[in-house]
Amino acid sequence: MLLAALLTPASVRAQLMLPGALQGQPSTAEKTAPNPTGAAKGQPKPAGLKPPSEETIFGHELSRDGFAGIIVFHRGSGNGLEIAKLLIAGEEISHPGEQCQVEVVAGTPIQTRFAGRPNGVSHYEVEIETCPFSLDVLEGAVLVTRTPKTCDFRAADCRANPSGLWGPPGAAIGPDQTKQLERERGRVGSAMLAKFHALLTSAGKDKEAIKQIASEQAGFSSEREVICRNYSREDIHGFCGLRITQARALALQAAFEERTKARAKPARTRRNRNPRQTSG
Repeated sequence: MLLAALLTPASVRAQLMLPGALQGQPSTAEKTAPNPTGAAKGQPKPAGLKPPSEETIFGHELSRDGFAGIIVFHRGSGNGLEIAKLLIAGEEISHPGEQCQVEVVAGTPIQTRFAGRPNGVSHYEVEIETCPFSLDVLEGAVLVTRTPKTCDFRAADCRANPSGLWGPPGAAIGPDQTKQLERERGRVGSAMLAKFHALLTSAGKDKEAIKQIASEQAGFSSEREVICRNYSREDIHGFCGLRITQARALALQAAFEERTKARAKPARTRRNRNPRQTSG
C-alpha cells in the first residue's frame, strides 16, 4: 500500500525538492531532542526530531488534497483524539463521475485508538462501520491510509475516498505562508538527508541492507508526487510535499533508532550471560 509504504520506518526515500514555510521558530518536527539512544560509537548522531503534536490539528477544518471533504479533530477523553466532524467526498455508485459527499460523523464524536509511533509520528486507528481507516498526525495535517482506498456507502449511493493528505484548504495558503514554507523546506530537506545518511551508515557492511535503503530512497520523490499531485495549488505553496518530507525524516529517524537498538541488544545479552566474576 503506497501511503503506508511511504512512512514505513524500514523504507528510506530520496530527498525532496519542493516548491513551496514558517518564519521565526522551526516547526514542531524540527525542534531538536537528545541524540538517539544506543547509537554506536563513531556513527553519525544527527539531532533528534520531535513528532508533530496533535495540538496542530485540533479545531481546524482539514480537507483531503486541500479541497475535498472536511475532517475536524478535538481532544478526546484521556488526552485522546476524537473526530468531531467528517465529510468524505466521492462519486455516485450509480453514476460514476458524478460527485457526492457522505456525512460520516455529525453530532456524536468518534473516538480513535492510539497505536503508538511505529513510523516516528503518532498513529491512530479509526473504526468506522463500512469505512475503517488509519491516520498519521503530521504538522497541521493528517495522512489517511485505507485498503482499499474507497468506501461504498450504498444507502447514500456514494463511493467515497478518505485516503490521502488532509490539510488546510490550498486556496487559504497565502503569499506570506508560502514564503514561510519555502524557508522551512530547506531545513526539513537537510534534516531528512542527514537521517538518510545516518541510517545508511548504520547498515555497516550489510550489502543487502544498503541496497534496500538506496533502492527505496530512489523511489521517494515519485511516491511523494503521487500523494501530492492533486493537492490544491500545490505547485505554488508546496504544503503537501513539505509535510510528507517531514514525515519521511521522522520515519528515517525511527528506523535508525530501531537499528541501533537491535545492534546493541546482542552486546547486552552477552554481558548478561558472562558476568565478571571475582575471586575471594
